[in-house]
Amino acid sequence: MSDFRPVNPDDRLIYELMPILIGIGPDEDLHCYGSCFIAWPHMAITAKHVIEQLLKQDPEIAAGREAKYEYWVAQVKWEGDEHSYVVWTIDSIALSAHSDIAIIWLRALDENAGRYKDWKAVPVTFDPPPVGATVRAFGLHNVRFDGSRVNSEGKFEHVELNFDRSVSTGVVRQHYWGGRDKGMYSFPCFEVDAKFEHGMSGGLVISDDSRVCGIVCGSLPAMLPDEPHVSYVTLLYPMMAIPVDARLVPESDEAVRYHLQHLSAKGIFTPTGWERVLIRDELDCGGPITIQYLMKT
Repeated sequence: MSDFRPVNPDDRLIYELMPILIGIGPDEDLHCYGSCFIAWPHMAITAKHVIEQLLKQDPEIAAGREAKYEYWVAQVKWEGDEHSYVVWTIDSIALSAHSDIAIIWLRALDENAGRYKDWKAVPVTFDPPPVGATVRAFGLHNVRFDGSRVNSEGKFEHVELNFDRSVSTGVVRQHYWGGRDKGMYSFPCFEVDAKFEHGMSGGLVISDDSRVCGIVCGSLPAMLPDEPHVSYVTLLYPMMAIPVDARLVPESDEAVRYHLQHLSAKGIFTPTGWERVLIRDELDCGGPITIQYLMKT
């Protein structure tokens, strides 16, 4: 059985916890699409708008067909001062209809990834940090591919990653359970006075009790030098309504439409508060799927 344990967000294991979504674009060059984090073995979470960038150039993925280009999710694993890579391919992608959240299901690219069993994670909570609480956002930016090699067929035979890690600390200013607006932030989120660098989208946000309480979704620059930054963090509870393949659910019924919450009910990925997410599925009678979160009293 895989070992699955929490990590200290201050040490180098954060690199292993936060892999990088990279791929070959239409220009046949390497690109970084954004940050993500491991939430459960073979499951990474990122911002939906990060995945939508990828889908614009490769719509075959959303249609369930073979991708036109190659994509990888690469973990950096440190042992002392030496590092190596654990590389995954994208098995499938699931997008939230209620929020800026996407799930990437991972499949081992090679034998090295197939042998990877020591999964790490930070505990996840659906309860938002209170107004006035301090949070830290982690992400990656300025990703470089110096040292990567291409073979005679134009295929990358070796990928070398170099990047800067961003850590931004801020204070929670306001909750938006119904979304801040009808445009960019129309989903449950909260506002912080931290600066989020470009490329941090999809990165994890950790509360002062060391739990993942959201993901980076956007930032507005300060208008004047003495004004605070305004950034937004996606609340995570809407992910419970993201559909999952019946094959992932133990003792599943092919006739049932499953959501991520069904996995939680089976003891697979159980964030704090998962049982307080109320999902009403009326698709069979022509209605919507609605979702509600009950705060702990």
